[in-house]
Amino acid sequence: MKKESLCQLLQKLTPYWGMFYFALMLFATHFIWKYSFTESLSMGGAPQIWLWQWLDCSYFFDACVDIICRVLDWFFSSVLGIEGYVMQGHRFYMIEPVRSVIAIVWSCTGMKQLFIFTAMLLFYPRAHVHKLWAMPTFGAVVLLLNMVRLAVLLYHTKQAPEDFASWHEASKYVFYAFMFAMWVIWEEIASKCTTKHAVSCR
Repeated sequence: MKKESLCQLLQKLTPYWGMFYFALMLFATHFIWKYSFTESLSMGGAPQIWLWQWLDCSYFFDACVDIICRVLDWFFSSVLGIEGYVMQGHRFYMIEPVRSVIAIVWSCTGMKQLFIFTAMLLFYPRAHVHKLWAMPTFGAVVLLLNMVRLAVLLYHTKQAPEDFASWHEASKYVFYAFMFAMWVIWEEIASKCTTKHAVSCR
């Protein structure tokens, strides 16, 4: 009787296991990233980013931030025609309509979210062949979403710098909401391309 009840419960939860997997992996990878990378600040110098406190990843993240800043500067100036700011290094100095400074730092690169989503796909127990295209495709979408997030954040805080903290925090939740939407898409693809595993109650 207990076995049948357990099987019935498992059968009811089967359609939702993907959400449980997403939540579990999000929680686990968040803490793996958090305790794998540390930042050390030197007097008058750029921060150093360490992986497991022995591998210096500063140059990698610095290159990522440099690419992001150049793309944002090109998008603002050449595509949108936005003026009233000056980019120096990894900082955007807003001159009009009000003065403010916004710095792009290593945690803004989207590498953490890329790591999280790639790990979710890599350890997903089904649809292994489809991971070959899914990981680079969804990875590119994650990085693109991060660029959109930063562009919206910079554009709004240029007009209202007092909103930076609240918009910065809210944008992270919106970012993860889009990641969850992509996960739902992946789940739908994976379920159609693989044989569904039913729980046996024998």
